[in-house]
Amino acid sequence: MYDQAQVDLARNLWEQSKAAVAQGHQAWDLVMKSHKTMLDSMRAAGAPFALAADQFDKLMEFHSAQYKAALDYMDKMSAEYQKLLAQAK
Repeated sequence: MYDQAQVDLARNLWEQSKAAVAQGHQAWDLVMKSHKTMLDSMRAAGAPFALAADQFDKLMEFHSAQYKAALDYMDKMSAEYQKLLAQAK
């Protein structure tokens, strides 16, 4: 059995998770677009190319993992919301 509060909470969590996915995608996109600028900045600060490239790769991996986690959570919240809506029918 469900109640309307559960459905509302599930919808809110799903909507918040969609917003988190959009933000994660934008952050990852910004990092990808700033590849040359970031490497040039690190090189200008004295970092060897290999270190600058490694640091950029680590940043990309971080954003990739964050985006994937947000997508996984959104999928989970979507399934929960759909389940509650199906029970309402």
